[in-house]
Amino acid sequence: MKKRPTSVTVIGWIFIVSSILMILSGAMGLMAYSFIQQIGGGNFPQMSENIPGPFKVMAYIFRYFGILAIIQALFAVFILIAGIYFLKLRAWAKTALEVICWLGLVYMISFGIFWIISWVSITSSIPVQEGPQNLPAFFNIFGIIMG
Repeated sequence: MKKRPTSVTVIGWIFIVSSILMILSGAMGLMAYSFIQQIGGGNFPQMSENIPGPFKVMAYIFRYFGILAIIQALFAVFILIAGIYFLKLRAWAKTALEVICWLGLVYMISFGIFWIISWVSITSSIPVQEGPQNLPAFFNIFGIIMG
């Protein structure tokens, strides 16, 4: 039997713990979404046509949030299984975790771009007043960096 390198053990356990957190996150998101749906009577309110584009995208995503939460949980179960088999030194698990990492990187970059576009779009539509009430110039920069 081959001895498993320490780095493989650490990476495997990071994926296992992360997948468990993803499963819990998906389940909590699904429960919160179900609760909001029950309060609203199952109807999603219509959005105004003159809201900024990012809000339209977020409203569309929220409309299908239940499906997205289930997909997240199922994807996390796959990651959990791949993490377990990665610890067992299966070659397919290494490939699966590498693909998951690349998908995660693409997702993070895409979300970062969406965040920056959304932040600039939303903050540019806020009316600026003269005097002490106006937004500081670094507010936009902080929001972009936060994204």
